[in-house]
Amino acid sequence: MSKIVRYSIFWRQLIRKPLSFTFGKTLKHKIRLLRNNARPNGKPTIYAATHVFYDDIPAILYCLKKSAYLLLAVEGHENSIKTFDKCGLFLNGVIILDRNEKTSRENATSNMIKILQNNGDILIFPEGHWNLSPNLLVKPLSWGVIRLAEQTGANIVPIAIDLVNDEYCVLIGECFDYDRYSDKVEAVKSLRDKMATLVWELYEMKPMLCRAEISEKYWTDYIQNELARAPHDQESDECLSFQPKGEISLGEVLADMYGLEYKNIAVDYEQYQRIMRLVDRWNKPLKFLMQQEKLKGKL
Repeated sequence: MSKIVRYSIFWRQLIRKPLSFTFGKTLKHKIRLLRNNARPNGKPTIYAATHVFYDDIPAILYCLKKSAYLLLAVEGHENSIKTFDKCGLFLNGVIILDRNEKTSRENATSNMIKILQNNGDILIFPEGHWNLSPNLLVKPLSWGVIRLAEQTGANIVPIAIDLVNDEYCVLIGECFDYDRYSDKVEAVKSLRDKMATLVWELYEMKPMLCRAEISEKYWTDYIQNELARAPHDQESDECLSFQPKGEISLGEVLADMYGLEYKNIAVDYEQYQRIMRLVDRWNKPLKFLMQQEKLKGKL
């Protein structure tokens, strides 16, 4: 089996350049690698990337300049992926995962370990789903990426991508030192911070805008345009996104209090807006109290 894995990694390395060229030509925006701080050290690498739109997979693979197997969650919609995309994924190397199926999760983990143990690289999106939040730089991450690195001795390299000035801009960070953490939860929180710092750097490159000139529907229209290209059910994917134990958002609490069903912005915009108005209403007195406490501290 190890010979088959090594052969698979070898021939995908051979076709990497023409495949990367094809990835670059098929996207609707130019790709720009702003910085790559990852330094090769002879170890296999797990690339942990942010996930913000449909094209970030080929754009990141183009910027890596090396072959990396993609961990792809499908949840029963594998047949709806375009034929051209399927061919590209196969040639690149892909590990199919159905998060609803225990056997699929176990097989995906086993395949990733085999690839890393044979000096292959992996590209994963540890947020578990597109980040459709208007304010979260990076969604909570599953600590499975830390466990995978510990089991194989692989590097973890954070990556951020976003659309800046009509270009797909990519930042590749330094290797993340997970060995300094004794707790996986703390390690993955630190990794999330590293990824968020890269995202913020991309945000600072964007042009300044006047809020009054931005349409109220701008964010929703952007999301709907991206979702129209996605071959799967966003609501079921949101349910499978990683949720830290014990963490519940204020929006979820208020939705339950007022008898509303909590919906993500990509699933039901109107319901999302109702809940956000409740959040704003509850936050106003809290902000007032915090300001009063600050004033007391200055006296």
